[in-house]
Amino acid sequence: MAELMKHTQLFRGPCLVADWPSHNYEELFKLQDVSAEPTTNEITIADPTRIGLPPLDTVQTVSQIDINGEAVDFSPRAAAVLMYGSVAETPSGSTVEEHDAYIGRDIVLSEFPLEVDTVTDEDDVEYERNVDYAVTHVGLRILPGGALAAKIAAQTSVPGEMKKTAITVEYTYPAADVIKPFIEGQKHFRVLFGQINEGGNSERRRIRCFYCKISLNGGLPINQGTDFGTVPVKITLMGDPNIVDAGEASMWDWKVERK
Repeated sequence: MAELMKHTQLFRGPCLVADWPSHNYEELFKLQDVSAEPTTNEITIADPTRIGLPPLDTVQTVSQIDINGEAVDFSPRAAAVLMYGSVAETPSGSTVEEHDAYIGRDIVLSEFPLEVDTVTDEDDVEYERNVDYAVTHVGLRILPGGALAAKIAAQTSVPGEMKKTAITVEYTYPAADVIKPFIEGQKHFRVLFGQINEGGNSERRRIRCFYCKISLNGGLPINQGTDFGTVPVKITLMGDPNIVDAGEASMWDWKVERK
C-alpha cells in the first residue's frame, strides 16, 4: 500500500524572473516569507421581492494576485527592475583626476579607488597615504597635521571660502554596476517558483506566473544596523493578454509532484 501523502507546507526554492514574453529566466533575488493574496471583487444583486433586500445572486471575481516577500539577496539587476531603471557594467581601469583639497574634508572620486598610486600638488610634491590623506570607500579624506594640510593652511584666505589647494590623484578602479533608477517605464515579467517541500513528502512544486509587474513594497534599506537588510518585494499578477482561452489559467498555474 502506498504511503499516505502528507500535505504540510515547508516549501523552499528559487524565484526566477524573465522579461515578458520570453522564457529566459534568471534569479534576480532570493525571497523569504513569500505569500500570495488575491484582490477580489464582489458583485451582488438584491432580491426586490423580499423585505430587507437579501442577495438574490452574488458573483466574486479575482482581478489580480499580489505576491509579497522579502529579498535577502539583492542583485544590481534586481535594483534596476524594482526601481524601473537601467543597469550598466563599467570595466576596471586607471585614471588621473584633479580635485580641490580641503583640510578634514572628503574628495569624491569618479570611480571606486582600488589602489591610489600618487597624490601630488601643482608643484609635483607627492603626498603620503595615511599621513597626508586617507583612502575611503568613495575617495580621499585630507588629514589634519600632515604636509598637505600645512600647504592648504598656508594658502591665501578668500572671504567666505575655505582654504584649498589643487591636487592630482592617480588611481586604479574596479569594474562596477551603474544603476539609474526611475528612467524607464514599468515593465512586465514572467515569474517562476521552483520548490521542494522540506516537510510533507518532499514533493516538488512549480508555480508559473505568466504576466507580472515587480516593484518595491516598502522602504529600501540603505545603511544596515545589527541585522542583515531585507528588501520588500511585490509581484503583481495579472491576466496574460496572450492567454484568451476560457479553459486556461491566465494569471498562474501550479504543478505539484504526486508521491
